[in-house]
Amino acid sequence: MASSAQLERRAERARERLTDRIADLRYHVSPATVVGELIGVNPSTLGDEILPLIAKQARNNPVASLLIGAGIGWLIFSEVRGPLSKMAFGTPRKAKRGKKRVTRKAKAVAATRSK
Repeated sequence: MASSAQLERRAERARERLTDRIADLRYHVSPATVVGELIGVNPSTLGDEILPLIAKQARNNPVASLLIGAGIGWLIFSEVRGPLSKMAFGTPRKAKRGKKRVTRKAKAVAATRSK
């Protein structure tokens, strides 16, 4: 049977392995790495080379580029429109509801209270 000290060491080693794996996953799934792999550039050299490559990809895939641009524009518009529309137009009006039905029991209670 393992002692508590041995179990603690095993748990610590497992935590270290898990931490290393998570750090590795974060690197491989980071936006810079994903974009770099998509356009074929090393993520550390994205500075000056990115604009010509994006322009080339846009020329090669105009429909995809248009859809991506529309999505980004829609996202920006919805973020900007949210707070501004409340300030400019007020809060949206609630739909009118029909009159509440008054039950016999409620009428009886109201009649006894008024007496």
